[in-house]
Amino acid sequence: MNFIQRQLQTAVNNITQWCNSNGFSISTSKTAGVHFCRKRNLHLDPEIKLYGEIITFVNEIKFLGVIFDKKLTFLPHVKQLRKKSEITLNILKVLSTTAWGADRDSMLKIYRATVLSKLDYGCTIYGSARKSVLQKLDPVHHIALRLCSGAFRTSPVKSLYVECCEPALELNRQMLSLHYYFKIQSNANHPFHDFKLRPFLLRLQDARKSFIPVFFTRVHVILSDLNLLYLHVTPQPKTNFPPWGIPVVQFLYPFQTFIKSDTADIIYQQIFIEHRQEYNDFIAIYTDGSKSADNVSFAVVFPHKTLSFKLHSSCSVFTAEIAAVLLALENISDCMERKFIIYTDSLSVLESLKSFYIHSHHHPLVLNVLHLLNKLASRDFNILLCWVPSHVGIVGNEEADKAAKLACTQTNSNVPLTDFKKYTKFLFYTKWQRQWDTETDNKLHSVKPHVQPWPSLTTRKADTLLTRLRVGHTRYTHRHLLFGEQTPMCSQCDCSMSVKHILSECPNFNSQRLKFFKTNSVDLSLLLGKAPHVNLFAFLRSIGFYQHI
Repeated sequence: MNFIQRQLQTAVNNITQWCNSNGFSISTSKTAGVHFCRKRNLHLDPEIKLYGEIITFVNEIKFLGVIFDKKLTFLPHVKQLRKKSEITLNILKVLSTTAWGADRDSMLKIYRATVLSKLDYGCTIYGSARKSVLQKLDPVHHIALRLCSGAFRTSPVKSLYVECCEPALELNRQMLSLHYYFKIQSNANHPFHDFKLRPFLLRLQDARKSFIPVFFTRVHVILSDLNLLYLHVTPQPKTNFPPWGIPVVQFLYPFQTFIKSDTADIIYQQIFIEHRQEYNDFIAIYTDGSKSADNVSFAVVFPHKTLSFKLHSSCSVFTAEIAAVLLALENISDCMERKFIIYTDSLSVLESLKSFYIHSHHHPLVLNVLHLLNKLASRDFNILLCWVPSHVGIVGNEEADKAAKLACTQTNSNVPLTDFKKYTKFLFYTKWQRQWDTETDNKLHSVKPHVQPWPSLTTRKADTLLTRLRVGHTRYTHRHLLFGEQTPMCSQCDCSMSVKHILSECPNFNSQRLKFFKTNSVDLSLLLGKAPHVNLFAFLRSIGFYQHI
């Protein structure tokens, strides 16, 4: 401990010396230390001085909004986060009740902006807390979803997730952790880019099951579960253009004045012929990208050869289009000729190259294209970019489109970060769907078997009643759980009252079903589905159940 204390004191002295020489000063009253250690009464806190004053050591401290306690349990942070979130939930209580107020979609947006954003912040750090600690935040999530949807207090939480299309906090934390991991992997300068846990720590984790795994171990488990271990994120290149060398990309747009839906193909073909006559000294290269349900590919058509490759299915069509342009430029760099014109039917690619510095987040392949354009320009290449409409009979574009769809050669498995985020979100929702498929006994499952957002009704009260009917928990059928009463029974059928029994089974209401639904056998998915039956509430009023929901 004495050695550690001397090393820390030396580091503090070096920091203060640097501050003094650079015009900075550190407030001793605002400086505190935390001795991170899981051992009890093993050794005293070190004595470290700043400007001659001893630094106070505390049990916990807030840094960038996250409270770190000396044992890194993150229990103080979770408790404070829950307390603040519960106070913020009062906004939702003021904005709406079960009978009036804002609609569900607006309430969910407010919840995500004011509460869920706080729960998500720093979750990659405090996510290492024990499961029992993290579960303390779940009631906040559940209360918010009940307030937003108007669901009854006894509604199952899994039904709330699906009805509001809002995943559990644990699933959300895993998704955000994966996003942050890929962000680290895309940045070669990040200090943890090549991080690997030392073997003895891995053995320690395996030997001690109570040992909480570190961030990278937790992410590795998620990657293995989602079958993503073999994929790699595309590294983000450096933006090192000097002020005098900022690329200015202009593209040709000979079809700008024409609307595709109002223009015949022959007109486009004629305009393109005239365009090629004007630029007949430029070698034409055609690029195209293609994306289907399980295939992403691109192709480049040169005068004497055609290249086509497949990308990973998680890549977007934009990535395929920009990859085609990049491949064309890479092949141009090996040519003896100096004048080329690249034709693409992706206006978004050309706009992203043109307005590169307007946007704060850049696609890595866009950066690579700009770097290569600059490099080729310095070698006296004259390269033009031109947009052409797709599927109008322009021969080169049609050949590129056909070659892209028939591509069978797999290129590298790197995926841009932006595409990775969309893909991982899709995988997590697929995982959620698999979990929901097992909930066959859940009342909502028969009405809403797929996890997807459904539109809410315009009237708050009607939407609340519909939610309770879908979930299967209403005031009449489930209030006995709150007050310790007997389960309500149907006097004629001698069975417990449920939403399904009232709407579709009980013979007492056959005449009303015939009147409002034109049939005695009613399917709940038709009554309570994405577009509920127009006579649903009229039927409920006629049987006297409306006011008891």
